[in-house]
Amino acid sequence: MPGSRAAALKRAQEAVLRPAGDPPRSTGHSAGHEDGFSLFDAEEAIIGRADVMLARLSEMAEGVQELAGAYRRGTREQRRLVRMSDRMQLDLQRANQRMAEQQRELQALNAALSAEIEHRGRLEAELRRLVDTDHLTGALTRRRFLEIAERAWPRTAGDACLLVLDLDRFKRINDGHGHAAGDAALVAFAATCRGALRAGDAFGRMGGEEFAVLLPETGPAEGLALAEGLRRAVADTPVPTEGGMLAISVSVGLAASAVGEPLTEALKRADEALYGAKDGGRDRVRCAESRGTD
Repeated sequence: MPGSRAAALKRAQEAVLRPAGDPPRSTGHSAGHEDGFSLFDAEEAIIGRADVMLARLSEMAEGVQELAGAYRRGTREQRRLVRMSDRMQLDLQRANQRMAEQQRELQALNAALSAEIEHRGRLEAELRRLVDTDHLTGALTRRRFLEIAERAWPRTAGDACLLVLDLDRFKRINDGHGHAAGDAALVAFAATCRGALRAGDAFGRMGGEEFAVLLPETGPAEGLALAEGLRRAVADTPVPTEGGMLAISVSVGLAASAVGEPLTEALKRADEALYGAKDGGRDRVRCAESRGTD
């Protein structure tokens, strides 16, 4: 009997541990002839096999959990990277927009600056014109004329001429016809002079009805001819006024450059010649006497 129970237990354990589908091994005994078979031992064997299967399933579950955890971590990291990429793209888009706005602002600033520079240039040119130009006649101011004449006046004989011109009986015009007529006479006289002079000549108003002309690179004979042309042009150009046409005339003093003579001395000689023209009956040109230097 003991031998029969041991054989039955061994068969039960083999049945539990045998993979499914494997046929039972033949022992030479039939099931109906098994002696001493124990259900308790069979149940223990089944439980043992179930424990093995549960242990394997537990290991598989742990692996699945690890895979699931890794997947979740990967998904979270991917989402984080996507959000970071979205933020970077948004920041880059905003930065590009700001750069475009700054570029437009810079272009507008440059345009405004260019306009301001151009405006200042026009203002400076206008200021220079106002400073350098007589507001009534358009002739050079006394200061500007003397600056130009001083630079251009030669210290050699006969290389330039200086004219001093004075409208005849100008006070009578103002007193008899009014200051508006006097202003009209000055404006017309200046326009006539500019029309008769050459491009390189300088024409300035020295004060009141007195004007001056610098004739560079002009000898005495040519200067006298130009002065006579001015005198005739003025006499032939009546001035329109509210009271009718007004005839005007001019007296001219001429001084040619002398060796070593400064401009101030030449002006004095031209003034003296002008007074001679006035004393001689007006509406004429008088040449100054040459004045040598030691």
